[in-house]
Amino acid sequence: MASHELRFLQIQVSKEQCQSLPAAEIMEILKSLEYVSAVSTIGDSPEYILAIRYDDHSALENFKKISQFEITRIIEEQEGYVLVQAKTFGPLPMLIHKNESVWLQTPSVVSSTNGLFMTVHGTTKGLKDFRDGIAELLPSSIKIRISKDLKADWIAAQQLTPRRKEVLELAVKLGYYSTPRKCTQRTLAENLGVRQGTVAEHLQSAESTIIQSWADQAQ
Repeated sequence: MASHELRFLQIQVSKEQCQSLPAAEIMEILKSLEYVSAVSTIGDSPEYILAIRYDDHSALENFKKISQFEITRIIEEQEGYVLVQAKTFGPLPMLIHKNESVWLQTPSVVSSTNGLFMTVHGTTKGLKDFRDGIAELLPSSIKIRISKDLKADWIAAQQLTPRRKEVLELAVKLGYYSTPRKCTQRTLAENLGVRQGTVAEHLQSAESTIIQSWADQAQ
């Protein structure tokens, strides 16, 4: 395979395996922290759009104290949810930031229930270098999968409910999972005639099902 061909690498890291990373602290504070889109990948650190879900406002205040993040702008805030623009200095984002041949992609999420799931897009050599870097940060028992195409056999997800599938298919169609993101949860909610919170719940559940399915297959 030529070194310029682009591939996807995905890693699944359990809560127990994350203990040496800032992600472990995030899991104790938030329900989830989801990567949405890149704002800037130049300078000393990357800046991302992040979707944060939490149980109470004190959790958000505690998150702001984590030294690996610096919130630069609050884009939208609702009860239990905030969309922010933030710089991140954690070891995994910085590993990506220092490698010019890899880029963070969706789905990438830190969850209090499912641990860390990360998707990285890049050249064959770039992903190899990234994988070598991961080996110095995480236990050898983590699950890693490299695929030429995310539409290939890595996803054999459990059957989603018809409504959940409808929400997910619309999200894909309108570019919710594109980079940069082409629509918001509010846009999806307006198209479906439901509350934004309902859309968020369906997407989070569908993503959790797909991620867990991938993890089961990677065993």
